[in-house]
Amino acid sequence: MKKVALCVLNSKYIHSSLAPWCLFTAAKEKCTDRYSFSVIEGTINEDDDRVFERIMKEKPSLVTFTCYIWNIKRTLSLCKRIKQADSCITLILGGPEVAYNQREILEKNSFIDYVFSGEGEAILPEFLRGEAEGVKGVSFIRDGKAHISEREETERIDYPSPYCEEYFEALGNRIAYIESSRGCPLSCAFCLSGRCGKVRFFPMERVKKEILSLSACGARTVKFVDRTFNCNLPRAKEILSFIRDNYGKKIPDGVCFHFEIAAHIADEELMEIIKSMPSGSVQFEAGIQSFNPETLKAVGRRDNTDKICENIKRLVSFGNCHIHIDLIAGLPEEDFSSFTEGFNRAYFLKSDMLQLGFLKILHGSPMGEEREIFPCEYSSEPPYEVISTPWISSDELDCLRKAENELERLSNSGRFTRTLDYIFENVSMTPYELFYSLAVYLDQRGEKGSIPLDKYTCLVYDYLSELEGVDKRLLRDRMIYDRVASNNSGVIPERLKVADGALKKACERVREISPPEKGVNRTVAILYTEKSIIWCDYKERDRVSGRYKIEAVPFEAE
Repeated sequence: MKKVALCVLNSKYIHSSLAPWCLFTAAKEKCTDRYSFSVIEGTINEDDDRVFERIMKEKPSLVTFTCYIWNIKRTLSLCKRIKQADSCITLILGGPEVAYNQREILEKNSFIDYVFSGEGEAILPEFLRGEAEGVKGVSFIRDGKAHISEREETERIDYPSPYCEEYFEALGNRIAYIESSRGCPLSCAFCLSGRCGKVRFFPMERVKKEILSLSACGARTVKFVDRTFNCNLPRAKEILSFIRDNYGKKIPDGVCFHFEIAAHIADEELMEIIKSMPSGSVQFEAGIQSFNPETLKAVGRRDNTDKICENIKRLVSFGNCHIHIDLIAGLPEEDFSSFTEGFNRAYFLKSDMLQLGFLKILHGSPMGEEREIFPCEYSSEPPYEVISTPWISSDELDCLRKAENELERLSNSGRFTRTLDYIFENVSMTPYELFYSLAVYLDQRGEKGSIPLDKYTCLVYDYLSELEGVDKRLLRDRMIYDRVASNNSGVIPERLKVADGALKKACERVREISPPEKGVNRTVAILYTEKSIIWCDYKERDRVSGRYKIEAVPFEAE
């Protein structure tokens, strides 16, 4: 019996992958008479030798890899090594990174035997059971000639569930993924999802069963990979209501479900269901991408940005779910001024995370195939990130990258929430100006790359304390509050320390009010401008913000 190894390199260990397990159950259903199957998941950070040895230990006659922009280089390197070790092994690539540039992949990498384009659950069983080179969606080179084939998308959705016994054994404590639909109702020029056919929905009873199975297996985060989860509002409402009604019962308390939504098509009933969800049970990601109407038109989006902002603000106001929003720099018709204006607007929506991404020109996307309509310069190496466009220069994009780095450390980290609120209430700088100028400040001091948190906190204090309109004592107190709420080490960075004998008295006062619990760390600090003591017992983080609860009582140091 021949052995088939179904492989993928994930971006991090904490991530799992659905793709090889979808192939596993589909192929096992129809091909076990001649083949045995195994799934091998590695990461792009894992040593090549270890992944290679795990694959070769299976003694496979056929190896498949699922390819994405983040793993294609490592995947090709690994495939070359496999073929050099055993030229009889058949190597097959599939996935979005190779599905639309089959000819290039095959011509540049002679060790690859086949490229699959389309849904692998349909292609692989046909390939294994019949005349391999006659299967739709299978591309290859014979006698120096490329035979390119794309499989037409069908309405088929009756594939077997990937959640088999072997899947749950392999999952461990990693993030689990689930799909209730395939396809996307949108046709964004920068994306591939619109090329996957019209939206098809898995049976609701199957989805509910899989939600319960994944919840019970120990996974703490379950991500829906539906491209626009709420495109069918009745289904979205039914799934969310099912999670809500079973939470803490059939769904263990503490599991969090992640969804990508189109914020502007959320109606009042959906918003009320979200508002009723248990705290921390769900989180939502909403892709704004741009506020520029000309940009949205150019990439094929018809979003109502005012409605998006209104709904995001409401979702944030509920306080029970983590909200993540996205912008993309480098889109057509978007210049530097337009983008930074949109960035500032997005920041003040007060989402838990604002992701500033940079356009990537994907193989098969309209932007990748229609270069005369979407002119831009981008890297020839994965992830094919934009370098410049007719509307925004490479220097301007570099400025945005610097700002993005400080956005991540200062804002998205959740470590400086009160500090930033204070700054924007008292300093006449936009969010972009603040994050960019901090990046320049750090560069000037030779601080590039990773900076230890305590040192970074001191540098941020030094920078912010010199801004016009900032009261150093107020700034210190805001940063102390943030530090105590977000860091359970009990260590206060040097710039924020105040040598004050009153701290001993403050600690005694806190002990009287709230006797410490055995085995629970506690931090006590004095806020001079607020004339209070704050303390934190580090027992449990807030499920949405990730911060610890702060207690406070009036106190005036002598």
